[in-house]
Amino acid sequence: MQTVDRLNARQWFRWREPVAWAISIVVFTFLFFVLSQVFGGFFGFIIAGGAVFCLFFFYLDKRAFGIVCPHCQKYIETNTPWICGYKQCRNENVDDFPFIYRCQHCGAEPKAYQCHHLDCQKLIFFTKDEQKINFAKCVNVPVKSKPVKKDPTEGKIAKQDAELHDLKHELDVTIIKGNIKEAKARIEPPKMKGLEDKYRGMVKDEDDARKLKASIDEECKNDPVERAKRHAIVDALLRDML
Repeated sequence: MQTVDRLNARQWFRWREPVAWAISIVVFTFLFFVLSQVFGGFFGFIIAGGAVFCLFFFYLDKRAFGIVCPHCQKYIETNTPWICGYKQCRNENVDDFPFIYRCQHCGAEPKAYQCHHLDCQKLIFFTKDEQKINFAKCVNVPVKSKPVKKDPTEGKIAKQDAELHDLKHELDVTIIKGNIKEAKARIEPPKMKGLEDKYRGMVKDEDDARKLKASIDEECKNDPVERAKRHAIVDALLRDML
């Protein structure tokens, strides 16, 4: 791989194919002359032609150039997949369209390339005007992670928000419980209180309780729910007396 100056990199790439042809012709001429003396003209031509064919198409025509970053002094191969800075085109045919040449899709010629080394990532200019916009960059170039400054009040505010949430929840529960209690008081028939006072004067012992229950059974024989409520009142009064 040939290392070239960054300011002349585009010109070197444009001359790559003519130079490759010139080298191939010189090599073919030399090989043909030598081989024809050994194997004859026909076989010398075949062997020299095959050798030059391999040299041209497998090496000279596809060889990549390299440049050195002027900032970090690290080596960069120009056959790196890259993103065009003009229309964000993705270039992967880098043997024919490296970032020192032009975009395969929109034809734009990058004037700078962002160094893809993580500890650098500065612009490498290919022209003397040093244009800092629309530069080319490597596909999936790593990004430097910037330290995140934590707000000293962030933790305190989060704690206060959590406490406020808990207090609101506790207040809501208290209000709901009070509403339930008031609703139960409204729903409970007032006659239950009157019956309790009435039965308290009638129940002196277990015999009175049995007689009262028998009376309740007769009075509420068709209403089992009411009968059960009144039995519960009698039982409660009897327990209080014991």
